[in-house]
Parts: sequence; C-alpha cells; structure tokens
Amino acid sequence: MTHLNFLPRTTQPTGWRLALLAIGVLMLLPAAANWVTQLQTVSRLEARLNAQTAAAQPAHLTRPALAPAQQHELDQQVKAVAEAVRQLNLPVTRLIKAVVAPADVRVALLALDLNGQPPQDSAGAAIPSGALKITAEAETAQDMINYLAFLNQQPMFRSVYLIKHEMAAGAGERPYHFQLEAQWRQ
Repeated sequence: MTHLNFLPRTTQPTGWRLALLAIGVLMLLPAAANWVTQLQTVSRLEARLNAQTAAAQPAHLTRPALAPAQQHELDQQVKAVAEAVRQLNLPVTRLIKAVVAPADVRVALLALDLNGQPPQDSAGAAIPSGALKITAEAETAQDMINYLAFLNQQPMFRSVYLIKHEMAAGAGERPYHFQLEAQWRQ
C-alpha cells in the first residue's frame, strides 16, 4: 500500500522563516506601543470629562421649610391663581352661543352669571364644568317653558332647571321674570 502525502516531512521552521517572523514582530512593536499610549490618553480624557460634568451639574437644592403662617399664605396664593386661571379658561363664547334663544321663542336675556363654583370630584379637583345662572323674561308662560326645553336640548348643558319665576304686575309685554340654572360641561 502506498501512502500519498503532499506535505513535506520537515515542518521545522528554517532560519529565513524565523528571521521573517522576528522582523514582523519588531515592526509591529511601535504600532502596539502607539495604540497603548492612545488608549491611556483616551481614558485620561474621559476621566477629566466625567469630573467636569459632575462639577457642572447643579447641586440638588432643597427648599427650606416654611413657617405654618407662610405656608398657609402660599397655599392661599396658589388657590387664588388657580381660580383666576379657571376663570380665564371658561368657554364664555360657547356658553353665550348656547343660551341665545331661537326666533320662535320670545325670551329676553337679562343677565348671565358665570360665577358658580365648579363641581368637584371625590379628590377635590375641579371638574371642567360649572353652573351658569340665567335671568330672563318672557311674554307668556309657554315661552318660558319653551326656552327651558330649548336649553335642556343643548349638548353643552348637563341639566337646566328653573330656580324661580314670577309675574311682574304692570310689566307690560314681558310679565314673566324667571331664573334658570344650567350645569354646563366642556
């Protein structure tokens, strides 16, 4: 039987191969030294950057505790600002458009009062809605009832109810004076 072997039997490196390997290693030594120097420079710069970033961040400021009287005054100011913002955010234009009576209901609006306090949820936060008091007068009781029905059909109002009404003696053509309260929602 014959063995075919294509590799030479001598696998020992010869002198010129060792010399070539040594030259390659010697040529790579400066590149390796340069790489190590660059790595040290990068880590040193990162450490400086981290130190500068930590120094540049503001320290957490703690607010000193206020005296109870000062805290109460501050709470009152916050409530006043919240009420002012609530008043500024009222949908006045939409409310006025919603209360204007159609032509077939003969009612004259005398006053609108938006100062009703907004209802509050169980947590005490104001719900985006409120009460609108309407003072008006009509020629007949039927016009007064038709206006109340008209407001109840408006999608902006949750409920509308008659608070009081009276017949004004000697009032001429508009003897029925009445007040309504409409609970509106946004």
